[in-house]
Formats: sequence, structure tokens, C-alpha cells
Amino acid sequence: MLPYRPALRFKQGEYNAVGRIRPEMQKHVRPYFILPPLIEKDPELGRILTHDEIAYVTGERLGKHWPRYPAYMDAQYVMAEPSDEAITRLYQVARARNEKLIAVIPASDLANPLWRSLLLGSFPRAAIHLPAENLDGESLKKGLSALGVDASSCEIFVDFAGLELGLEDVSDVVSGTFSDLAEIANWGCIVFQGSNFPTTNPAEQGKTQMVLRHEWTVFNAAMRVSDIPAERLGFSDFGADCGQINFPTKKGGAIPIPHVRYTTETSTVVIRGKAGGKQSDAMKEVLETLVKRPDFEGRTFSYADQRMWDAANGHATTGSATMWREWNMAHHISRVVRDLAAMAGIVFKEEVEQQEQEQLNMFAES
Repeated sequence: MLPYRPALRFKQGEYNAVGRIRPEMQKHVRPYFILPPLIEKDPELGRILTHDEIAYVTGERLGKHWPRYPAYMDAQYVMAEPSDEAITRLYQVARARNEKLIAVIPASDLANPLWRSLLLGSFPRAAIHLPAENLDGESLKKGLSALGVDASSCEIFVDFAGLELGLEDVSDVVSGTFSDLAEIANWGCIVFQGSNFPTTNPAEQGKTQMVLRHEWTVFNAAMRVSDIPAERLGFSDFGADCGQINFPTKKGGAIPIPHVRYTTETSTVVIRGKAGGKQSDAMKEVLETLVKRPDFEGRTFSYADQRMWDAANGHATTGSATMWREWNMAHHISRVVRDLAAMAGIVFKEEVEQQEQEQLNMFAES
């Protein structure tokens, strides 16, 4: 089951979060980085990146925030009609900073000769991304043959974004898909990927909304009835976010909504600020509400919980939209890693984070 494989949109708050979780947790996390398209403005540079820049900037950020451990790199969205040379360059630069980056190959593109040159020499040599509704055994077998690798050296991510995870008996559909894939080939690992979080903020202004984590309960239910050994099944969600990947097609964006998405064992608690007034005041009230809840895990759970507690109690700024996303994701990752680790008998000790100076410097990160 470990490592945990969170699918992250490679936004600033997300790569900050995964790079700042505890080192003893990081070795149990293998981020699935989804690179945004060039049309999306880079938050640190404040402009659209060129093809050459995206290779170098991506490589530098991966090296800074995730230099030591394996990670997946999904380049399906990064360029409009990219050339093989551009994708190859992207991987070359990024792997110069982290040689353990795993290429994510769309199942529909397995026959492309490009990917043979991007295979790693150790497991997993590649990760295959397959929308569940597009499962076709013969196509997968032909694709693997063209790629020149055995399924046992690869991981396959089955994306259930098109499946309503709250439906009755949906875990049977998922376990059936696991079985179908196992009959096709002896995969190194079959990874469930999905999210029940909605595409828009579900909470009304000044209100709290609970969103059930059906992706977690469905995965666990499917795993319990599957004949596939647990160590060859993996879990991937989208952090505290939805599973629909729809990057902006033009510059600009909506005004940030002060809110927090706080992951519990079975739900995501969404607390949204009131309309009007100063954004910082609205966010402080949101965080005050959060830390008073019985399901708030406390300051020792993660550095993000410490930050949110500090801001709620007036010991630190309430931050920006980028920081809110970072806190949401860092807490979520810490939650899921703990839960998966517990299944393997691994327990992390509690400790109070002491990084006040870093917290103040996060505004100026470049």
C-alpha cells in the first residue's frame, strides 16, 4: 500500500507542502506531479513560461522541493502539441536534479517510441495512466509490447475520475477492475486514483460543509475483497481537491475564497469565510472555527496544523491563498501517510514544530 501517491497539480502551495512534511514521512510518499500547461501563469515569475523555461523551472523546483525520493511526472497537459524533443528535454533537465523521476505514460500512447528512451533502469521503470472507462486488454498488451517492458516492471494508475464514488456497490466495480487488470498482465502495482471532492467549493459563505472521502473508503473496501496482495495495490487521490484536471485556458483567475479544507479519517471539513470585510479577518475566523473543532488533530500532527493553530491564535499571519492550499495539502498528506503506515504497523511520533522564522519567510519565496 505504501508509498502514498498523491496526485498534485504542481502549484506552488502543493510542491511547498510535499517538500515541507516531516522527513520521516517523505520516504513513504511518492508524489504524482501533474505539470500545468504553459498558458497558466507561473505564480513565482508572474508570467507565462516558454518551452525552454518550463523544462528548467520545473527541474529546479523539483530539485529544491523533492530532490531525494522517487516521484512521478505527468506531462500530458504541459504543452500544446509538444514535440518529442520538447518532452525529452523536459525529462532530461528534471532528472538532472532528481534522477528518480518516473515518466507517466498515457495508456493510449504506449506505442510512441519516445517513451522507450525515458524508461528508468529500476522499478518502477514507468507509470501508465489509464482512465478506468478506457480499459482494453488487447490495447494494453500491444502497448506494453511496443514499449518493450514487462508489466511487472511498471505501475498502472487506474483513474476513476469518471466514476461516481458515492454509489452503492461501487467498491465491487473497483475490485472488478483490479481483477480485470490482473488477468491482463502481472503488474508491479495497480494504483487506484480518484477523488470524491467536488469541482467547486461546496460550502456556503460563513458555513461548514462535510465532504465524505468516498475515494478512501471505496479503495479500502475494494482492497479487502481483492485477491491481489495488498503490497501490489496502491492508493492515489488528489489531495484535498477534485479529480477533474481542468487547467485554465486563458490568463487570470478568480478572487481567492478564504476557506480551509481539513482532512479527517473519513471526511474533508470545508470551512468557508464570510463575505465582505478584510480577507485576513475572514480567514482568521475560519481558522478559529477549525481549531475549536473536536476533529482538529492538534499542533503536533503536522507543521500545517501548527501554522493554522498559530494563525487562529494571533501568533502568525493568516497568509495567502497559496499558503492556504499548502496547509490543506500538507495536513492531508500527513493524514493519509499516517493511515496507510498504520496498516503496515508504522507509527510516527508526535512533535511540536518550531519553524516560526520559516513561516514568516514563506511570503518571499522565489
